[in-house]
Amino acid sequence: MTDPDVPVFTTTSSNRTITVTATDAGQITELRFEASEYGHGAASLAAEIVRLAQRCTLLARGRRRDALAAMGLAGVLLDRLGLPDPDTVATELARLDARTADAAPHSWVRAL
Repeated sequence: MTDPDVPVFTTTSSNRTITVTATDAGQITELRFEASEYGHGAASLAAEIVRLAQRCTLLARGRRRDALAAMGLAGVLLDRLGLPDPDTVATELARLDARTADAAPHSWVRAL
């Protein structure tokens, strides 16, 4: 169980077979995946879990920035804390999601 004051975010793989929840510090607090993911190999599964955890962490850090800004903390201080602004979040999400788009789709079909 996590502290209610710690921002967390949950994200799911594009095929909805892996779900990761992580804090703004990158700690995975919940991980679920379907047994079918074993068929893609350990390296593939691990890479997708890491990517989803990075995505969660980024979004949770953005959520932390929003909460602190709502409490009146100045933008310059939020920048010094290293909390991403909305533009940075969008750019980094695009970068993380592009890695998935570049990857070959999972398939049981083999080339002859």
